Amino acid sequence: MPVGGYDPEDLDDELSRLMDADGRDPSNWLTAEELAEWEAGESLVDLLDEDDIRELLAKDDADIE
Repeated sequence: MPVGGYDPEDLDDELSRLMDADGRDPSNWLTAEELAEWEAGESLVDLLDEDDIRELLAKDDADIE
């Protein structure tokens, strides 16, 4: 799912970092099948829905403040 104004590769790197941060469990956002796809190299931008992407990015913003 493309997000306007973001380079998909940069966004994918950021989402990956956020999913790994603070001991977060990727299964909170990904099914077992999606997790396997991600581990095989699929982009999180393609696997996560818009709400999950917003949640991850919002959590990062809250951590900064």
